[in-house]
Amino acid sequence: MPTAPANLSTTPSSARLAVLLVCIAAPLVCAQDASSALELVRADEDRRCAAFATVSLAVVCVFEDQRCTVGGAGVLIDSAGYGLTNFHVVAAILDSRRAYGGLADGRLYPLRVIGIDPGGDIALFKLEHDGPFEHATFGDADQLQVGQWLAALGNPFLLAEDFIPTITLGVVSGLHRYQYGAGNLLEYADCVQVSTSINPGNSGGPIVDLGGRVVAIAGRASFEERGRVNVGLAYGVPINQVRRFLPALRAGRMCRHGTLGATVQLVGQELIFNAVQDLSPAGRAGIELGDVLLSINGRPVRTPNEFNNAIASLPAGWPVAVGLRRGGRDLLVHTRLAPLALPNLPVYIPTLADNHAEIRRLLADFAGRDVGRAGPRVVNITCEVRHEGEDGELQSSWPSAAVAQEWHELVTPLLSLPELDVTWEALGGDEVQGCIVSVIEQRRPDSRRLRWKLDFDTGELRAVTIGDATEPELVTWQPEARRQFGDLRWPARWVRQTAAGERLVIHVDELVIEGMDEPVDQEAKP
Repeated sequence: MPTAPANLSTTPSSARLAVLLVCIAAPLVCAQDASSALELVRADEDRRCAAFATVSLAVVCVFEDQRCTVGGAGVLIDSAGYGLTNFHVVAAILDSRRAYGGLADGRLYPLRVIGIDPGGDIALFKLEHDGPFEHATFGDADQLQVGQWLAALGNPFLLAEDFIPTITLGVVSGLHRYQYGAGNLLEYADCVQVSTSINPGNSGGPIVDLGGRVVAIAGRASFEERGRVNVGLAYGVPINQVRRFLPALRAGRMCRHGTLGATVQLVGQELIFNAVQDLSPAGRAGIELGDVLLSINGRPVRTPNEFNNAIASLPAGWPVAVGLRRGGRDLLVHTRLAPLALPNLPVYIPTLADNHAEIRRLLADFAGRDVGRAGPRVVNITCEVRHEGEDGELQSSWPSAAVAQEWHELVTPLLSLPELDVTWEALGGDEVQGCIVSVIEQRRPDSRRLRWKLDFDTGELRAVTIGDATEPELVTWQPEARRQFGDLRWPARWVRQTAAGERLVIHVDELVIEGMDEPVDQEAKP
């Protein structure tokens, strides 16, 4: 608060009046500021409480049986009842894959395990009941900052007898931590370290930001050598890592983490490759002993711990770009990770029904129309196309009957749900143009394999590849320039490229699909 001058009697009368008015008004201004600040604090608290109340509806108390004496937590991630938890929460019931999940509505629902990630300590389950269910949304773990407030929701010490989760608050106390597993199982790579209280029963529950968005799945705490008490150090699997494994989890598979087949060592200020296995991804990419490692997928790597974090958080088969320095020259090499060896893996066979259910969901999301009923709806597809010749000029025809047939084979399942049999399989995930995609494969009678790669978040088609068991990507079709053909949003430009580098561009001017309700065409040609 301002103070008056020491000698008011020597101050002019007008100035004395101004000073007195300031002295009288200052407490009122301060009071108004304090009131406004208090309103802001209360409004922020109301928003936080509302966000936590909303995400609480998606938190699942996971129990091994109906007695509700042993369990952990989980979180629903879509309205159909699919949810995430820790692998170690469901490991004891893998023979039956059956458990129970309690929600904040006070009801206990049958629960079924769909897919597992033993290496990363994640599992996907589904509540066996008609939805819709309240579900949580994902945040971005890559945007977290040390000191940022977070909350953990779960069922510590099984206190939630009414299935309403316990909420504990804390901050991000560390990022990019690495917690060793046991024989490559339950490995926490690139994990989020929090001061939020994580106790037995929190396992599998969500760690959320103040907006209620899931940024990690709680799973470990520093209990070892300290007794079974919370000491303010806990760890969560970042949701960005979980998202890369979700396509395989949704397909009902057991996930495998990747390895480069090489190790690194810090020599002075440089991180060098000190071992490269024969026939490993690193070896096939041409990485040599003594190469200096600079980056993995554009992410700077400066220590062995950062190398472990960058690789161990990726699925087997994932594409990686490795930045190197050799002889003073910077290089960028590309490869795909091999499966990391995991001893004592559980026997886990994908359920065909779950796998095919995921294929139907993916095709339905892409088509945006009724593809749920069995049996083909497309009788024939005809279209007017142009292709770019070697001179760059557009020619009004298919370049060959074989290319036309190939295009029809890859687009027909996208327009009408095929009869699914054992030749159809949802393989898991991949990355195309920076997007996480789900991969559907059909094994053809002539030994060819067609793979459709659909954006996991939007359902958009990102690529179709054609190959065989040893070379699955001999030919790649890339859809571009989507347009409306009637009520169907469909790629009007396709780029076909072979492994040998041959490139062909097809423009679709008109599309007619016989067997649907009405033909679909494009009035304004490109």
